[in-house]
Amino acid sequence: MSVSPGGRRSRLFSRMVIYALVLAAVMAAFHIVVAVVGAGIIDQWSVLALVAAAVVIILGALMFRRELTTLPFAFFVFHVISYVLVAGSVAVHAFVANWAGTWGGGLVWMVGLWSVGLLVHAFASISHGGFADADA
Repeated sequence: MSVSPGGRRSRLFSRMVIYALVLAAVMAAFHIVVAVVGAGIIDQWSVLALVAAAVVIILGALMFRRELTTLPFAFFVFHVISYVLVAGSVAVHAFVANWAGTWGGGLVWMVGLWSVGLLVHAFASISHGGFADADA
């Protein structure tokens, strides 16, 4: 039995909300670890939390692969959610905590490089109809 595009979109929306909540929880754990365990410094424990965030992103991409590649702009939205929750939250935390090296260190590179990738993905999505392989 085939599912209508509207049904696939609503199912993907529900799954993306759950994905965003799980990734937000992992990133909240990262920020708590940095603030409490690392005394404001990124240590091996906070890096493990970032590894957990990467695992959540990889698993999400694998579990939603079909919808992400067949619904217009789905993968781009997935990328935006991931970017905002990971790079955005780290940038805000660094700014609020006034981390040393915030404006000239690794944070600038992380946010900057991921931003370039997001921009390239946006233009590619627009030029290819959202990477849609759907027949509809």
